[in-house]
Amino acid sequence: MSTWKDVIPILQDQRIKTAFGMPGIHNLPIYSAMNDAGFEIVTVRHEQSASFMADGHARASGKPAICAVIDGPGFLNASTGIAQAKADSVPMVVLSPGGENVSRGNLHELCGQGDISRQICRDYLRIGEKTSLADIQDFLARNTSNVRNGPLHIEIPLSMANANCPPGTEPESIDHESLQPQGDIARAIQTLEESNSPIVIVGGGICGAQQELRTFVELLDAPVVNTVNAKGILPRNHPLRIGYSPSLPELREAIESSDVTIAIGTELSETDFDFLLLDQPLQFQHLIRIDIDSKQVSCNAVPDCSLVGNCRSVLPLLNVQSKGRNGAERTKSIRKNARNSWVVNEEMDAFLSTVRNETDILVGDSTQPTYYATWLYEPNDVREYFASTTGFGTLGYAIPAAIGAKIGCPKKRVTCLIGDGGSHFTMPEVQTASQLQIGMPFIIWNNETYAEIDKAVEIQTTKSWYQSPKPPRYDLIAEAYGTDYRQP
Repeated sequence: MSTWKDVIPILQDQRIKTAFGMPGIHNLPIYSAMNDAGFEIVTVRHEQSASFMADGHARASGKPAICAVIDGPGFLNASTGIAQAKADSVPMVVLSPGGENVSRGNLHELCGQGDISRQICRDYLRIGEKTSLADIQDFLARNTSNVRNGPLHIEIPLSMANANCPPGTEPESIDHESLQPQGDIARAIQTLEESNSPIVIVGGGICGAQQELRTFVELLDAPVVNTVNAKGILPRNHPLRIGYSPSLPELREAIESSDVTIAIGTELSETDFDFLLLDQPLQFQHLIRIDIDSKQVSCNAVPDCSLVGNCRSVLPLLNVQSKGRNGAERTKSIRKNARNSWVVNEEMDAFLSTVRNETDILVGDSTQPTYYATWLYEPNDVREYFASTTGFGTLGYAIPAAIGAKIGCPKKRVTCLIGDGGSHFTMPEVQTASQLQIGMPFIIWNNETYAEIDKAVEIQTTKSWYQSPKPPRYDLIAEAYGTDYRQP
């Protein structure tokens, strides 16, 4: 029996049942253990896609998956997708072997693999001779209960692949008192009750508290601004749902003119609040922040009042007195102003509306229509739109992430939207979808160039010093991969 056969059942206890990756000589014990445990195993064409697929699976379904890779090159190949998941607080479990920390010229040798892992993962565990099953259980419990989500990396040295973990002492139960919301609830309630024009900003951290948010904002009677990762948090026809993006000048103006801003589950980051890269920090009259991570409540903007805890627990405590604050009228006015913004493109809006009518989950990449989708795309529900532009900003994300989303939500219609430039990174995964007979469209926005880079170069210089890659014959690629092809 191997150490991995001890670890895999513990992951099953966390209701993880899907794995993405590529088998190799060093990680065959991982795959053997997952196969014996009945895991759904998806073999990718490149390890970067394994982490992207696990990311898309979690964003769409809310359930983490495994990214299983070899040590060294496999782990480094997957590191881009792992870092993307960390940037957007997306859960996944990375499993890999680990070599020694002394250079001996061994196959796949990467001394200090754990040092890299500590930078791109939420937490890291290297199993040693004294590591017990209880230690592994404790590692997962600490990182999955009322904490900020992110990638977790479990590494077992090659020298221990065929060892066994001792049972160890049963881990202590989590002290639920320590998980109670922290902060001045009374002060937050008083500030909200005294407000006349509050506004609520929500980020990806709110996705698990959909009903609690709706109850709170209806009581407060305040317009709701969502980041990309919180799109769909309120129904499309809800009178307090603004939509669009807090990067739009019109929404930034509305936020800054509100007497109180309540920011929930968002780091107030550049990719959400300054997507146009104007380098203009938001100004708040009064700011209340709610976040599960104590380190986040002062990130990018120091609040007047901070509340640390799970949104599901914190929001019901903000039992403010009901008071008419013209929330619906303010929302309607803000939406009208946003609609007339100079960044709104009617052709893109029509294109994205057509896509929305034919899909349940849209997965985007770094490409022109996805940038417009930041403020124009309005899904019907939460977890039905996400893209790589919100955090790490990786290219090639959408193809594998959409496959992961489809595997996580097989009954939903999933669509991939990617540019011709980004498609070069992960195009072989279309063959993965074809082989698995996953029915889904891959929309390639083919403008035959790195269009956004071209714009940036033109602003800086009149002379181009690079050549965009020439797009391939996508019809021939589709034929080679055994999939249909259409060109408008």
